[in-house]
Amino acid sequence: MQKKFAPALGTEPTDRIYTISVTIRSFKGRKNVQVHLFRSDIPEDELQDPNVLMCIDTDCEKYKLEPHLTGSLDDTKQMILESFTQDETDAIVAYLEKRYHSRLGELQVMPLTFPVPQGTMPLATIPEGKSMGFIRFDKVTDYPLPFAFRGFYDLDQHEPNII
Repeated sequence: MQKKFAPALGTEPTDRIYTISVTIRSFKGRKNVQVHLFRSDIPEDELQDPNVLMCIDTDCEKYKLEPHLTGSLDDTKQMILESFTQDETDAIVAYLEKRYHSRLGELQVMPLTFPVPQGTMPLATIPEGKSMGFIRFDKVTDYPLPFAFRGFYDLDQHEPNII
């Protein structure tokens, strides 16, 4: 498994800064499926934390020409809180290396860029469908981590396996 890590600047306004994606070599009849991981058990008190607002660029005028920025302020807060701390990132990487190393082609860890534009949507709000869905890692037998995370995938973005 190839690992790519981009360092944080060290000036981020929160410790929830890391995004993680993995590439699964073969998944549901598709090859090299990219899966975006996110924290799925966000406590309500974190969603109400006023400090999260410091992470968001609320200058909506700047983003009116960005049609993909359709989320509310609460959506953007949730998106930031879906990211991982350094300790959580380290735990996820160790878990994935131990349990899924032979199935993964790549693991990528990147910091968020702050401030996050208001309107950015959280992964948890994407509706599941025929080709899009979630891997619920915390539902796997013997899941060892003290927090839950999931992975979002879109099979339509990947080529079918040819046998």
